[in-house]
Amino acid sequence: MMRKMFFLCVIGVLLMGTGCSSALEAQQAKRTEIVKASIKQTPSADSIIQHALGIGEVYPSVESLSKASSIIIQGVVIHRNTFQSEGIAYIKFTVKVTKALSGEIQVGETVSFITLLGFNTMKTSEKIILFGRYHPKDSLLSKDYYTSVGGFQGQFHIKGNRAKRITSHLSATDQKTFPPLEMKLSLLTTKIKKAKKTINKRPPVSTN
Repeated sequence: MMRKMFFLCVIGVLLMGTGCSSALEAQQAKRTEIVKASIKQTPSADSIIQHALGIGEVYPSVESLSKASSIIIQGVVIHRNTFQSEGIAYIKFTVKVTKALSGEIQVGETVSFITLLGFNTMKTSEKIILFGRYHPKDSLLSKDYYTSVGGFQGQFHIKGNRAKRITSHLSATDQKTFPPLEMKLSLLTTKIKKAKKTINKRPPVSTN
């Protein structure tokens, strides 16, 4: 129940933004109730939100994002479209890989990412770095796909020689929980490589 309520709170914040006026608060409450109703009416919806979209967790650092990622890529968004599944709206965006930072992926490949409508901060033709989690084809998509770790948390926008997460739609309080992690692109890629190297060196967990 607590996890589901966390999902709903995050959905409310990201879809409507955080505002002080009663009108905005009323709109946010109404949107949250709609999402609640969708989850109650659709048995698999909570599972989709939790597992397929990877939201419900906070990733405050490059290291935490790297640990949760199947692949990490630098690329360009070449196409995006919206669709619905079981009454819930999603965005599918296609990314052309320009640099493979981690995982079984090659430069020049195109990969499909899916996120919940309201959790995507990317635009077509934008240069990005994505921390992706692999998902085999299912009811959402008829082919294998990825989701960005933690929704917008795994989406870094590249501007010149810098990269950052978009958090301007959050309140000042929420931005402390979800920092933009703005830094030089070279530093970000260095942090990713170091994090992955550390993860790969960890000894296997004993099952005895």
